[in-house]
Amino acid sequence: MNIFSPLNAVTYFPAQPEIERNSDYYLEKKPNSYLCRQSIAVFYQFKVKQNHAQFISIIPDGAFDLLFCCDPNSPEGYLWTNPFKRRVQDGFREDCEYFGVRFYPEQQLFSFHYHMKELLDQKIPLTDVFQVDPSFVVQIGETQSFQERIHIFEKYMEKIQSEKSSSQLIVEYSVQKIYSTKGQIKMDTLSKDIGYTDRYIRKKFEEQIGFSPKQFSLIVRFQNALNIILKNHNYDLSEIIFDQGYHDQSHFIRSFKQFTNLSPERFKEIFYN
Repeated sequence: MNIFSPLNAVTYFPAQPEIERNSDYYLEKKPNSYLCRQSIAVFYQFKVKQNHAQFISIIPDGAFDLLFCCDPNSPEGYLWTNPFKRRVQDGFREDCEYFGVRFYPEQQLFSFHYHMKELLDQKIPLTDVFQVDPSFVVQIGETQSFQERIHIFEKYMEKIQSEKSSSQLIVEYSVQKIYSTKGQIKMDTLSKDIGYTDRYIRKKFEEQIGFSPKQFSLIVRFQNALNIILKNHNYDLSEIIFDQGYHDQSHFIRSFKQFTNLSPERFKEIFYN
């Protein structure tokens, strides 16, 4: 089989519901252009709550964000990566409006100075992790409107697009296979389908995405279940268990707690109350 043949695009949305819940003036918008839709899940913007502890709770989504502190006097840009378990990240400024860009895990636009596995669960200055023009960060920080920041970022994307390497295509194809099976594909099946060893695929995953294929598959399954819970207040638990490939109720709850430290019901109570 030709691993470079394209798969049909599979919908996957890496959600971070607690960012919106624990911030003020939250906005988000999905990209319009074809180029951006291939790499970006969502643009968003927020401010931390006044008189509130300067932290944001995040959950595993397999993605990474570029985050900009839009203070005209002191603009900053960060690579913001996610953990394998829900945790609180601090260091957010109350006086700053944040503009964020969440990238799909399989994006191929940015080449970092380090393997992604070394960058997980951190908020790191952009200039420390990849080649970026400092004037671009300043331009984002000095711009006032959400729409104009999106426009500036999309123009920047057009400049940096490049040809994909064979290893990048392998990871991209593997990710799409994981999406299409809702994270339920077996690793030996994936290896046979692609024609590379488990060890090689794992190495490339950890370099480009940070997680192993198995870990990433678990995150995708969790995010799919989370999406059902967030969109349907009266969700059918048995439907989630069957559709997402969990063995039974205890398996689902145990897996959900692995990522959030909370049961599905407790997470839902906190999110909606």
